[in-house]
Amino acid sequence: MSMKYHFFGKDCIIDRPLANRGDLTRALSEKNFPTKTLFVNQIHGSEVVVVDKSEKIYGDQDLPKADAIVTNLPNISIGIITADCSPILFFDEEKNIIAAAHAGWRGAKSGVIVATVAEMKKLGAKNIKALIGPMIQQKSYQISQEFLDDFLSEDATNKKFFVNGVSPDKYQFDLPAYVEKKLRESGVLEIKNLGVDTYENEKDFFSFRRSTHLGEKDCGRNVSVIAIA
Repeated sequence: MSMKYHFFGKDCIIDRPLANRGDLTRALSEKNFPTKTLFVNQIHGSEVVVVDKSEKIYGDQDLPKADAIVTNLPNISIGIITADCSPILFFDEEKNIIAAAHAGWRGAKSGVIVATVAEMKKLGAKNIKALIGPMIQQKSYQISQEFLDDFLSEDATNKKFFVNGVSPDKYQFDLPAYVEKKLRESGVLEIKNLGVDTYENEKDFFSFRRSTHLGEKDCGRNVSVIAIA
């Protein structure tokens, strides 16, 4: 068996409720992915769904509330959607165990990364690698003093993830670097960060913050998938 993954942007259109999957099915088929895809009802938390038996495979309706999926089953794709948050794809190629996690600042801070790695290890994963897909980068992510104070209350060393913004009470947050920190704390040492800014790359990726600044009604969603096939 082999592991494969892909980060879709504007080359694959899917709606926020995940109800219209026709274009996703087309895109997956073109790249020879299993078209049966499991998603979760993302809630910016730390819950993880584990699908380690065929009877645990669920339908497209009533998705479980979680922000990550772990599986060791072949011939299904697992995916998450993002629009500036961090899409993280995990894999242990020797044990054939994979995971997909949605990690915004809330999820990363509340433990979704730690929880995902823990569930992979319960299935037998030992050499876990991680891919961080397109997401908002520090120069595009301006935040408030209150936001900074919240992260400093977690750990004073988090200050290294912030630089001064365009005004005295604004800062720029390096979410990708914070995500990498959480991965290392979870024992994941082999990390590939694509470093693609969803905010700046308007041609290829959707961005919630960019759409908000432009006054657009809906930003669209990027889809990240991984499969054992």
